[in-house]
Amino acid sequence: MNAWMPLGLRKPEPMDSFYFYPTQYVKKQAIKANLAFDESVKQYLRHWIEQGTVASDGLSLAGEHDIDEFVEYGALRCFFKHHDNALERLLQQDDIANHLLRPSTEVYFEPDAYEPLLARFERRIYNLAAQREHLEVPFRYSPVSRQSDYGDSVGLADMPAGAVREDIGLYFGTRRSDTTALNLLARQLRREALFSTALPIHVVTEGYMEDSLRIVRQMTEQLREDGDQMLHCFVIQRRHAFDDRHLGAALLLMNPQQPDLPQRVIFCDTLKPNGKPPWWNKFKRYVDTVFPQPADSPPASDRLEDGGLNLQRLHDGVPVRHQDIDCAFYTVSMVNALIQIAKLSPELLVSSSIEEVVRQMTARIPEYFEGASTPKAPEHVREVNVVRRWQTGQEALIDIRRSYQSELALPVVTSTKSDGLNWVSIDQAVSGIDLSAA
Repeated sequence: MNAWMPLGLRKPEPMDSFYFYPTQYVKKQAIKANLAFDESVKQYLRHWIEQGTVASDGLSLAGEHDIDEFVEYGALRCFFKHHDNALERLLQQDDIANHLLRPSTEVYFEPDAYEPLLARFERRIYNLAAQREHLEVPFRYSPVSRQSDYGDSVGLADMPAGAVREDIGLYFGTRRSDTTALNLLARQLRREALFSTALPIHVVTEGYMEDSLRIVRQMTEQLREDGDQMLHCFVIQRRHAFDDRHLGAALLLMNPQQPDLPQRVIFCDTLKPNGKPPWWNKFKRYVDTVFPQPADSPPASDRLEDGGLNLQRLHDGVPVRHQDIDCAFYTVSMVNALIQIAKLSPELLVSSSIEEVVRQMTARIPEYFEGASTPKAPEHVREVNVVRRWQTGQEALIDIRRSYQSELALPVVTSTKSDGLNWVSIDQAVSGIDLSAA
């Protein structure tokens, strides 16, 4: 029987806590912590080699100098090649896991671009793990084209002459949400939608926007087959199309007795230049394609209402490192707020004006709004999204660690500590970690 001593990991920050103080954790502290982490990883690799592991890539371990050189450069890559569960193994080590799972308040973010100061071996771990399916740590890894042979990230200064010099994939704060990140955000929405009784809520995050609308219709048709007569609420958070990476959100009220025509359709975008979302006409086409009406009847898109918020910054004239690629977080916040309204005040969605729905929605997005219809400063919004990016990586790492522990059939230890927060947090996602130790 396997015995497991719970790790003394510090309590991770709540996923919805967005207090960011760039000067709180100074660079000197970060450098010291990073050096200690690198030493821990090298120590682990040395131990791995001493267990009789055969070196690959033609590297000889005959002499002490060769071992030092191998550990410094090729050993981690060899470790990932030798073990399919390399990242999972590393996450079982206290000193390694504590660093990778540290909260944003213990990360130094470089001024201007908010680039986190990562340890050398930490960055290698993220990069090498991202080459394995389903092991991406969102936003923390560089594209394969930006990686060296040993898994280091290639900076602008080290790029070959004539190569593409700069793009959004270079920066932590501008990398697009990958599949892992979108799945984690979708899970948050599904948790928020639980236990709704007066107005059943369905979260749809599959396919692209048109596919999601088809799923809504299919589910409503099934509800009719089942004899359901309740009004149902469907919320969507998806990319628009295969060739359009922007994410949008939507809410549909559906009567199972009339699955071919939504009772209400609200489209929620993150940009409203000149007062209209850029994807408005595209979404109208989706609605009319999925819910076609007889020729002598008004199109379904006539019921479309604009519930968008002008949150996302336009890219024209903005430096690459400052571009706003955070539509995933904006749309999740909007859908989360709509779910709260559907659970607590469903009558607002049934009979209130779109202006009142939007006002109530903004009142439930404290990360981006001071209060109803009062947005926070762009600088604050930027910092919130930096924290959300870091926390999404935390949650991905926790999932990987818990999954590995489940495979080993290790006993689960739960924490009895509570910080009194009412939101879904990382704390609720780490039941396999003893968080009682400081």
